[in-house]
Amino acid sequence: MDEERLEAAVGMSRKWDAHEAGKEVARGVIQKLSSPPSFFLLFSTIHYDKHGGFEEFLNGVWDVLPEGTPLIGGTVAGFMNNYGCYTRGATALAVSYPNMDVAVGVGHNTKRSPRKAGKTVTKKIKPKLDKSKFQNKFLFTVISGPTLPKSKMFGTMKIIKDTKSSKILSKLTNVSTRMNQIGLGRETEVLNGLCEEMMDYTLLGISSNDDNKYLSHYQFFNKEFYKNSVVVLGFNTDLKICLSTSYGLKPTGEKAKITGSENWNYIVKSLDNKPAVNVFFEKTGISKEIITEGNIHRITPFLPIGCTHNDGTLHPYPVASFLGNYLLFGHDTVSTEIEFLSASGESLINAVDESIKSLPKNPCFTLISSCAGRLETLGKEIYQVRSKIMNEIGDNFLLLYGLGEERKDSMKPPHLLQESFNVASFY
Repeated sequence: MDEERLEAAVGMSRKWDAHEAGKEVARGVIQKLSSPPSFFLLFSTIHYDKHGGFEEFLNGVWDVLPEGTPLIGGTVAGFMNNYGCYTRGATALAVSYPNMDVAVGVGHNTKRSPRKAGKTVTKKIKPKLDKSKFQNKFLFTVISGPTLPKSKMFGTMKIIKDTKSSKILSKLTNVSTRMNQIGLGRETEVLNGLCEEMMDYTLLGISSNDDNKYLSHYQFFNKEFYKNSVVVLGFNTDLKICLSTSYGLKPTGEKAKITGSENWNYIVKSLDNKPAVNVFFEKTGISKEIITEGNIHRITPFLPIGCTHNDGTLHPYPVASFLGNYLLFGHDTVSTEIEFLSASGESLINAVDESIKSLPKNPCFTLISSCAGRLETLGKEIYQVRSKIMNEIGDNFLLLYGLGEERKDSMKPPHLLQESFNVASFY
């Protein structure tokens, strides 16, 4: 590989106006490249929805970006790059490299027909990449994350204390997800549809997010933006691909068994044949009274449960909502055997070392997907994470904070994770 022929660049904007932000983030990338980009990854926070809109944001990008550049991306809760750490603004990473065949695709209705959405993308990108002479294969995904259903009776369903309403709330969640596409993300099913015929690909991805209100978020595909969609960048290359994952979570020794679940295993009704909510507070030792609508997603990331997939991959689950007697999680439980886990600010930061120090030095560029819960819980300490990354990886990286993290090793099943730190570096 002739490394002099590879160029990678990161751009960003903090401008409030959507059109101007789009132009600035694209210009910041393009002016650093001597050749047109092979692909363009574009991300922003939700703020541009009310400051010109995402049509104008993308118009601004395409004022600068060369026609025909493959582009995907979406909204995230925050991002980190060589410029700093941000919860408002836009960023992009582009790569120009001749030894790379690229394809992009989009699938729709991810909450209503998730597997079909994933398979639709496969049909669009696989035939193009099958013709490639390059052997190393990679997918980057942005999948529509979960949103919180609302009802006149219950409002936004984060904490419902009325235990008699448990069954009704579960049914409302199911109907809202399937009919209105407001509710559970069902990203695992999207991934299974996407990867069924692409098992030889390594994959990294993120679930799109807003500003952690879980109300509305978008996915970008070329010149368009969507809701409830999956967008995928695929490429074959001669670059070496290294993927690592870490958590910073500690087992407590407290265990239980899921004895009742529904809604694609997102809702756990009972643990050890007792109401799931009661067992959660019993095993964690915290009081129900300290959790409120305002702090639930700052507290529960420190007290997730953990399931181990049959391939050995840990799946952590912070509680997304307390629905009467039921627990609602941000992704589907993969085992009935669970263990309660704990985390601290220090352990979450140390997880960064675990991932990046296991990789070779001096990558050409790096993509990182991480949990928005880590962003909320670490606060200003997130700058420690950036320092560690800069020291080990360098400038050409982009870290995204979403509502779920997708990862897959070649010839292994895909996983939807939470509370994880996932690094894909290219050499």
